[in-house]
Amino acid sequence: MRLLSRMQAVGGLLGLMCALSPGAAQAIDATRALQGASQQISAVNTNVGAIQDAVRRSRGEERGPAARIADAVLLMGSKDYERAATVLNEVVEKYPRHPTAHPDALALLGETYFRSKQFLSARRSFQQIVARSAEPRFATYQVRALGRLVDIALRLEDHGALDGIFAEMSRVPPEAVTGALSYARGKGLFVKRDYAAARAALSAVDAKSNLLHQAGYLLALVAAKEATPPAAPSPAAGAARTADATGAAGAPAQQGAGEAPPERIPASRYAAAIGMFQQVTQLPPDTPEHRRVIDLAWMAIGRLFYGADEFLKAAQAYSRVERTSAEFGTMLYELAWVYVRLGDVARAQRALEVLAVAEPDSQNIADGSLLRGDLNLRAGRFDRALKIYEGTRASYDPMRARVEAFLGSTSDPAVYYDKLSQGQIEVLDTASGLPPIALQWAREAEDGAAAFAIIDDTTRCRELLKQSNDMVDKLNALLSSPNRVRAFTELKAGEERALALLNQLAMARLTLGEGMDDAGSETLPGAIGEVRARRRSMQARLRRVPVTEGDFQQREQEALKQWNGASQALQRLNLQVDTLQATVNGLRRMLREGPSAGMVRDPSTTGVYERELWAREQELSSYRQQMDTLRRMVSAGRVQVGFGDQRFVEDAQVRRAHREALNQEVSLALQGAGGADLAAYARRLQPLLRAADGTEASLEGALQDIEREVGRRSSDLQRSVAQETANVVNYSVQLEALDREARLVVGQVAMRNFGVVRDRLKNIVLRADVGITEQAWEVREEQMTRVRSLQVERTREDKLLRDELNEVLDDGGDTGEAEEGERREGGSEGKKEEAR
Repeated sequence: MRLLSRMQAVGGLLGLMCALSPGAAQAIDATRALQGASQQISAVNTNVGAIQDAVRRSRGEERGPAARIADAVLLMGSKDYERAATVLNEVVEKYPRHPTAHPDALALLGETYFRSKQFLSARRSFQQIVARSAEPRFATYQVRALGRLVDIALRLEDHGALDGIFAEMSRVPPEAVTGALSYARGKGLFVKRDYAAARAALSAVDAKSNLLHQAGYLLALVAAKEATPPAAPSPAAGAARTADATGAAGAPAQQGAGEAPPERIPASRYAAAIGMFQQVTQLPPDTPEHRRVIDLAWMAIGRLFYGADEFLKAAQAYSRVERTSAEFGTMLYELAWVYVRLGDVARAQRALEVLAVAEPDSQNIADGSLLRGDLNLRAGRFDRALKIYEGTRASYDPMRARVEAFLGSTSDPAVYYDKLSQGQIEVLDTASGLPPIALQWAREAEDGAAAFAIIDDTTRCRELLKQSNDMVDKLNALLSSPNRVRAFTELKAGEERALALLNQLAMARLTLGEGMDDAGSETLPGAIGEVRARRRSMQARLRRVPVTEGDFQQREQEALKQWNGASQALQRLNLQVDTLQATVNGLRRMLREGPSAGMVRDPSTTGVYERELWAREQELSSYRQQMDTLRRMVSAGRVQVGFGDQRFVEDAQVRRAHREALNQEVSLALQGAGGADLAAYARRLQPLLRAADGTEASLEGALQDIEREVGRRSSDLQRSVAQETANVVNYSVQLEALDREARLVVGQVAMRNFGVVRDRLKNIVLRADVGITEQAWEVREEQMTRVRSLQVERTREDKLLRDELNEVLDDGGDTGEAEEGERREGGSEGKKEEAR
């Protein structure tokens, strides 16, 4: 039965295949193509309005001011202040009349600049808030802005600006005065040495204020200042180190190593200040800022007790500073001096050893090492002391030589400034670079912070101007390219949607063309055959046009992949150039250090090598310039590819050519050039082609509208870019003018500070040499003492032996011979002693 059923099925299938002639099968395929194309054209016609929807959706995707400010807050939390400032500047410029976004963004912008140590920019932002404090939307931020202006004036050491800030503070309504404003006022008055007014302002800080710890600390400093006689050295010298971003103040300074201890000050004179510092230490350490203030209070207590020679109390106060504190390294160094004054050498050495491990980059590490060597020397550990002295000398003598070489390279402050501004202080080459500790000490010297800030700001401005020029070049390249629509997100979305619909119409025409192939004969003679061949030749390329969103994204990725490959190739070339440069540097070093290593070359041969290395360096410089040019070209090429590039132009050309070929083929078929069946099929698809042409005309019109809008916006943007280009040029001119004014002064200050660093390094090396000499002298003295002790012991033993011999001889009765032998032995010993 199964076999019979299978035979019947096969027979029915064979009958159906015989009933369907080739012409009938072609008619079915052509009909399906006609139906599919009709559906596609109808779908496109229905979605013509989606172009404007895409534009509106893209506009709706633009982040509002609140979202942008939230992004900036997150960037500030991650300490990415540069990007946060960019976002906030966009909000400030784009929403100048927004009731909340503009003041919020301006206040956050000032805070961002302040945290990134761009104090002048921060001052400009906060001054704008204070100047517009009469407006209700800015009144909320007035107190915060005034407090920050005080902080900025203290950091810039612009104490003259404090009077104007105090005048603005006096205009704040009494109900708006907060603890933060009182603290800022008290901090400024403390720096101006108006201690009575500072105490009154700081006392107004509420007990529930977040600044209670800082205010209490400054009140204690005021008490210490007021208790210090004018003629006496202040135990709180250096305590005017003002509040940082958290509002925490500094602490009294400890005398350096080798300095004479200050005159003893009775602790009773500073009893009130010590009590106030102790009250600060009893406050809750609920935030990192408050913990730091408490640690600084313990440090101040220890310093005051140290000045009063109450070393046990000083040690107890210092020991309260935790290991996680930022003051831990300073505390260890000062605690070591406390133990030295107590005579507890072991604990002093232990504190200095912990300092060497905990903070190897501390500014006290050199003095601490020398003090540790002195303590070991006094304790009789000569080998350990020598090792410490030699290690200190080996560490700091090369630094001294490099600083001296750097200072000796020029005596012109202007040239010196040029070297620093070019970033040569960061060079790691032994012969020309500077150690990081030398740069740190130069910055901490007198006027060093201000001088190096100018150098840093100048370098930063040059980098920002360079980035601005690069951005201008990219914008000009994009606006001058055919795909400039990529500069406008919402218009790009609309054009992408219109192109997708046009490509769907092209796919419908492609389907109709395949139906034409099925409806008529495979080969057609004459003009219609040539038109069909031309149409078929474009079908493969037409199938690659993007239709869906994924197709457009894939094209973007393909374009970026090509340019990424070029960028990676450039990076590999850059690595090769760096390797060759390192080889050249190594060869130069071999030529320079050859004589010291015992390798002496003929001067003519050395000159040939020098000239050859110079020629190779010139070639490497040329290669770098070429790579920079190529890198700019790659950067410009990235913004010119993707949506709207040459591939999309080719898509439009293929669409147009295929449409014309299909229309021409249908026209010839209607004239009977392809036979009756093809003419009948052409009459059926002619209405679809007319509908497709009408829909395509609507889409082309929408594209033209978008292109006109793109042109208008591009013109506006080009004008803005031209204006910003002029601004950048103006900024460059101003920067060069300021640079010329600052070159002499800043160069002189920097030279002086590096001279101070050289002297300090020389002093460290000299003290290490003195320690090595003292160690050798102590070893000699110890050896001499041992020799003397051995001689005394030997003389004593000889005397005992002679006494025993005399006793033996006395017992034998040979006194005369014994006396003669003793005289001879005594004379012999005298001659030996004289010889020694």
